[in-house]
Amino acid sequence: MARLSSLPDGFDSPPMPTAKRRRTRPDWLVAYVFLAPIAAVFAAFIAYPLADGISTAFTDRAIAHAGNFVGLQNFVTLFNDPEFLRAAWNSLTLTTGVVTIKMVLGMASAVLLSQTMPCRGLIRSLAFLPWAVPGMIAALAWKWIFDEQSGVLQSLVLQLGLSDRPVYWLSDPHVAMFSIALAMIWQGLPFFTMMFLAALASIPSDLNEAAAIDGAGPIRRFFCITLPQMRGVIAVTAMLSAIWTFNSFHMVFVLTGGGPAGRTHILPTLAYEYGIAQSRLGMGSAVLVSVIPVFVILIVLLTGRMLRQDEA
Repeated sequence: MARLSSLPDGFDSPPMPTAKRRRTRPDWLVAYVFLAPIAAVFAAFIAYPLADGISTAFTDRAIAHAGNFVGLQNFVTLFNDPEFLRAAWNSLTLTTGVVTIKMVLGMASAVLLSQTMPCRGLIRSLAFLPWAVPGMIAALAWKWIFDEQSGVLQSLVLQLGLSDRPVYWLSDPHVAMFSIALAMIWQGLPFFTMMFLAALASIPSDLNEAAAIDGAGPIRRFFCITLPQMRGVIAVTAMLSAIWTFNSFHMVFVLTGGGPAGRTHILPTLAYEYGIAQSRLGMGSAVLVSVIPVFVILIVLLTGRMLRQDEA
């Protein structure tokens, strides 16, 4: 300090390099090195296919035909197509109904499985089993169950006298959609159960004990303590399930293929019908691009919810 104070007037001491200045460039270089492989994979498998699909939606591209730019013509055609409007309605109603039922049943099963009971571990394992079955295998299994000639469900209905004639589970327009929903609920229910079980385990037991001492019954404790504590998990689980259910191509494709007479088409199967079966890649891409705003809204809500949970 004495040496610095003895400098002549007009001379300033040289600026001392700060730790932040010394580390800035090396830190960024290291970050770029580690992020480069992830960015390359993202560009190759996500960004490029998405950009190509969006650009194709504005052309009349077909298989083995590059196509020409047609602007918004594909979207105008779609929104005037009754089959597209019906598929959009099917996607909306199927997603809403399936997610709602899975949420109610998942909450009930989570509360039940959280109780102390004999063989609770085994029962939980069996309850989670449908989630471990690959989607295509599950769809094929349900197609066999719904078989209208020798299916298990058909034989059960006739033998128990629940109906005096065969039920056309997959070929009756009024029944096929309910059959698809049943298969989706069976496969997706364990996800809700697992998420809600984890949320229930994270609720402090002191809250329920204090409420019980104050005279609150089980139902009141559930609605006043349990549900508010699980609000974030419920929202995230519902949004994730809505995205997966909306895009559940394999279940509809295997069970009905969009039939009968296109009555069970959802937007992913309709996109396949236009793009692959009819070789109209532009129309097929337009079907999928038309729902991007819906997914963007859901992803923004989901991300916001998760960030708020992390900050809390």
